[in-house]
Amino acid sequence: MKHPLPLARCRALAAALLLCLSPVLHAQTPTGLDALGQAQRQLLTPDAGGFAWTRLAAGVQVQRGALTRNVLFYGPGLVRVTTHLGHSHATQPSLVVVAAPQPQTLELQDGADMLVLTSPALRVQVDKRSGAIAFLRPDGQPFTREQAPAALQPAEFSGAPSYTMTQAFSLTPDESLYGLGQYNESHMDYRGRDVTMVQTNIGTVLPFMVSTRRWGVLWDVYSKMRFTDDAQGARFWAESAPAGADYYFVAGTTMDELMAGYRQLTGAAPMFPKSAFGLFMSKERYRTQQQLLDVAKRFRAERFPLDTIVQDWQYWGGDKDGTWSGMTWNAERFPDPRGMVDTLHRQLDMKLMVSIWPSVGDDTALARELDAQGLRFAPKHWISGKAQIYDAFSAEGRRIYFKHVKQGLLDIGVDALWMDGTEVEVGGAAHDPGEVEADIKRLGRNAMGDFTRYLNVYSLVTTRGVYEGQRASSDKRVFTLTRSGWAGQQRYAALPWSGDTTASWAALRAQIAGGLNVGMAGSPYWTQDTGGFFVRHPGGERNPAWRELYARWNQFGIFNPIYRIHGTDVEREPYLFKSLDPAVYQSLLKAAQLRYRLLPYVYGLAWRAHTEGYVMMRGLAMDFPDQTALRRVDDTFMFGPAFLVQPVTRAQIHVEPPPAATIPASALRTPQGEPGLQLDYFSGMNFETPASRTVDGPVDQSWPPAPLGSVPPGLQDLDRFSARWQGTLVAPEAGEYEIGVEGDDGFRLWLDDKLVVDDWKHGAPRYQSTRLQLAAGQTVRLRIDYYQYIYGAKLRLAWRTPSQQRAAAAAAKQGPDKRQATVLPAGHRWFDFWTGRVHDGGQAVSREYALDEFPLFVRAGSIVPMGPVVQHVGERRDAPFEIRIYPGADAQFTLYEDDGETYAYEQGQRATVQLRWDDARRTLQVAAREGRYPGLVAQRRFDVKLLDAAGRPAATRSVVYRGEATALHFKTP
Repeated sequence: MKHPLPLARCRALAAALLLCLSPVLHAQTPTGLDALGQAQRQLLTPDAGGFAWTRLAAGVQVQRGALTRNVLFYGPGLVRVTTHLGHSHATQPSLVVVAAPQPQTLELQDGADMLVLTSPALRVQVDKRSGAIAFLRPDGQPFTREQAPAALQPAEFSGAPSYTMTQAFSLTPDESLYGLGQYNESHMDYRGRDVTMVQTNIGTVLPFMVSTRRWGVLWDVYSKMRFTDDAQGARFWAESAPAGADYYFVAGTTMDELMAGYRQLTGAAPMFPKSAFGLFMSKERYRTQQQLLDVAKRFRAERFPLDTIVQDWQYWGGDKDGTWSGMTWNAERFPDPRGMVDTLHRQLDMKLMVSIWPSVGDDTALARELDAQGLRFAPKHWISGKAQIYDAFSAEGRRIYFKHVKQGLLDIGVDALWMDGTEVEVGGAAHDPGEVEADIKRLGRNAMGDFTRYLNVYSLVTTRGVYEGQRASSDKRVFTLTRSGWAGQQRYAALPWSGDTTASWAALRAQIAGGLNVGMAGSPYWTQDTGGFFVRHPGGERNPAWRELYARWNQFGIFNPIYRIHGTDVEREPYLFKSLDPAVYQSLLKAAQLRYRLLPYVYGLAWRAHTEGYVMMRGLAMDFPDQTALRRVDDTFMFGPAFLVQPVTRAQIHVEPPPAATIPASALRTPQGEPGLQLDYFSGMNFETPASRTVDGPVDQSWPPAPLGSVPPGLQDLDRFSARWQGTLVAPEAGEYEIGVEGDDGFRLWLDDKLVVDDWKHGAPRYQSTRLQLAAGQTVRLRIDYYQYIYGAKLRLAWRTPSQQRAAAAAAKQGPDKRQATVLPAGHRWFDFWTGRVHDGGQAVSREYALDEFPLFVRAGSIVPMGPVVQHVGERRDAPFEIRIYPGADAQFTLYEDDGETYAYEQGQRATVQLRWDDARRTLQVAAREGRYPGLVAQRRFDVKLLDAAGRPAATRSVVYRGEATALHFKTP
């Protein structure tokens, strides 16, 4: 009989085994984990409490009863934690994480109650009694801890085994949480919040969350998720997690280290083409080739800066035929697309972005090739009824899809792709998470498995296909815009935008918070529809209230990572306002010119995003995580290290009255005398088939109720139904009333059998009203008819009572408050960018801003490189740079240049120049240039402008920089 191996020998063999199986362990396939687990279990010796562990090359595996947990280091501050019962049910490698476990020099302490692993950046403690894990700094200061190991409930979806998972963490009262993506809310801090994590038209899910205590968690789960923070702690729940709990803990000493750790796990963001940092002009849509070219030429004639013009949908044909997104051009409206692109490139120095969709029209060569392989899902896309979603989870599906993208678009010179509807959009209720979830699940199974597991991740796999296809066929840099996103998508040169918003001050406010949380979820790039996609202001662009909103929204847009104008309902090309509203035009032009002047600054930040995992649009907690007063400041942010930006988010010139109030149920009576109104639902849009009857009051319906409600009772789906409300209204006071209806699609209102509102047509939400005199206690017969077509459903009965109107009139008489208050972070002095006035941090400063200015401050101790006013990024490439020095602390900045078009920078064809300001010596050190590339501007004049302590230009020094190190000294005042 052989003697058993010593424990140390067993653990050494286990470590060697892990080195052989690390790729398998990373993939988390059942076969790999079972093999690894069985080999290890032969080496485990449970203690009296049933806890056993073994050393692995990159961490440990522990077992407590039926629960198996792996703690694997991917770097000194990066740890993966997996938890399952017996074995994992995962069948595919991670779609998100591209890193692999790294063998670490770890200090292990095996105590009576605790197993402790310590790296240079992190201490991990495993409680032997419960199996729960705590994360601490090496000095013992806590990050966070699990309340218990993940709760796993075995489940089965579409015949495949899985787990439903819940994992809870304990938090300290003084920390705040950010990230997770965008959910159309005006708040950023998730403390005390409940978030349903399902992709929608206006919601982007990114499962990475960070804490002001400098830790983050990335969940490698693709199903519907939910995050809840309440008295029971912070909890992540996932509907289908075949691998069990699978998360990555990221530790750091700064918030930027968390971003870098996330990027280390999920992949670096490649450099975009330099033109991507100029303006994108887009609308729904340019209807002909000639119209698109006319707009492009008008931009150049008016000398309004523009780099990319965008062709939205239906260039292929109509919205109801089978040519949908077949990567073809309608020969009647776009007779020469190649010639159109050539004109843009050669005559106008302009790029072209084109919209494509994952839904593919039935009457296209692309559909036929996909169908031959069974690579389209059966449900029809809601708009055309003649298109189906392609299976982007299939490598062959991605190959076929890209083949047609290349043939129809890229080969004629299209520069960038706009991949719309990537959440993935199937049905029309694209704003509601419950309906989107149901639509996606109706797709059934994809090449990797069921859509319950893969609910949220379509955007990642479809952008992978176009990125890998372009990298294999061209050296031209990839730029892809998507309406959804997922962790890791940045490595495919894809960024999300925030979807089809509706123009309002509240929507603008929510865009700021949402965009910042996208950045704090690790995504370096984000953009949105400047001006709001839908515009429901009467008169459209002729409405001065919308024009004020547009001007302010544009000022926010220039400090987005990607600057883009897009939308429907109004004409919004900036030059149109030159005569329509000169003040608005001046605001639009001044903002756009500032963006273009800042291109050297922005492109330098893009290099940092690529090399360091940097995020340029930064919630205040990124740079000031310990200033608790800033934690819930959701309308102000840093743009790079220098600029503090606060967009104006309320009307200051054209102040509109507040929305009419919803009529309370107490003022309504059903025909039977109950509070509220009798509500009858019908199948069909013209009251064809009765479905159900109920009492409704107040009348304020949004079907289905967010976030996880159902369609109206008795109906099969949300689209194409009708409804009728009947009863009476009782006036609480005497005087003139405004009574109206807010709804989408068609609605009519009768008062005392008289039709007073008739808006019987498709459309997004809008408000229509009438006025009438009523006596106190007077009863009015009331009836509302409504039909729902597509794209969500909303109906609200509202009024302005006489007293409400008097209060609104009194407020209007006082006039708007035109002062804007900005909270300045403590510990720094801040220069007002417009006036140069210097303010101490740690206070709120307030002043009025003209329409062409807004709160914009520069941190003392900043270097801001600026270029000239240009019409596109390639104009005046050799122009002087203005180097602004904002003194008060040491500063540094790296100027970065390359050819702006290709991936030659990956082979070292690039140049950097380090700028360092020594505040005590009042000296700017300009380092020797590092690197070069074909087309490098070898000689450039730097005009260095030093501001004084009062914000005035103290001195300007000029130097012709030829690549050699130099120093510029400024006299002490």
